[in-house]
Amino acid sequence: MKLRALVLAGLLFANTTFADAPSGRVLGSAVSAITIDLYHDFQCPGCKVLYEQTLKPLIANYVKTGRVYLVEHYYPLPIHAFAREAACLACAADRIGKYEQVCDILFKKQEDWERTGKVEETVCSVLTASEAAKVRALAKDPSVIAEVDKDIALGQQHRVPGTPTMLITKAGKTYTIATPVSYSMLTRVLDNLK
Repeated sequence: MKLRALVLAGLLFANTTFADAPSGRVLGSAVSAITIDLYHDFQCPGCKVLYEQTLKPLIANYVKTGRVYLVEHYYPLPIHAFAREAACLACAADRIGKYEQVCDILFKKQEDWERTGKVEETVCSVLTASEAAKVRALAKDPSVIAEVDKDIALGQQHRVPGTPTMLITKAGKTYTIATPVSYSMLTRVLDNLK
């Protein structure tokens, strides 16, 4: 009986912890009632606004409380000269556990690296020398490039119109929000989903 209780407790815990694979871009419980697939481009000004004003309170109040499962997808638009490089660097940083720090600096310094093209330098400014070396190498790794390409293909399959786009799914129904949305507006949407 005790063994059965331990196994059940282990299964319950496994289903309520953060992401199956260690990733900074997959947060929350996979069994949450609502899933948000967020497609973003690090060079997109609207994505910067969404990241800085909406995403952080969403994570604090909905993801960490188990109400939302959040999956971030790389969706660098061809019109942004450095977006793909930024996505590959963020993907590489995710592999060494530095996704959040790299996202923060990419959005915070977006105007600077967009103007200068110094994406790698911006990313490496928040990493140690050894972390920076790993990220530089990983960003060119075929598996990282394939991961970014997979997200782009998935976005195209879902007909993502641009960035930022949120695909919000609850009870098998998916709703698309294809614009930066304020946190207060997003909470109204999430709280009123049936």
